[in-house]
Amino acid sequence: MFVRLGDPSPVRFERFLGGAAGIVAAWHIVGDVDLAVQVRCPDLAALDRLLTAMRTGGAVATSTHLVVRQASLTSVSFQEPAVRRTRTVRRAVR
Repeated sequence: MFVRLGDPSPVRFERFLGGAAGIVAAWHIVGDVDLAVQVRCPDLAALDRLLTAMRTGGAVATSTHLVVRQASLTSVSFQEPAVRRTRTVRRAVR
């Protein structure tokens, strides 16, 4: 999930993450949000409780993305786009 903090210093929220159940890892990022947080919750109710706790822990906004399955990359093939050759017209020089 992505987290935007209200406080420019992440120390308080990092302390919260260190004691919260379900937190796997967290990374500070630069962009529209402040942190990317990987969580593992047994069900949606536990995820809802964690999100609520994050808001009391200092998060002002969260964006959650659920991983449902791993992508199969074995059947993916990348092809170079076909290059279209153009004919060069030469003019006679006088």
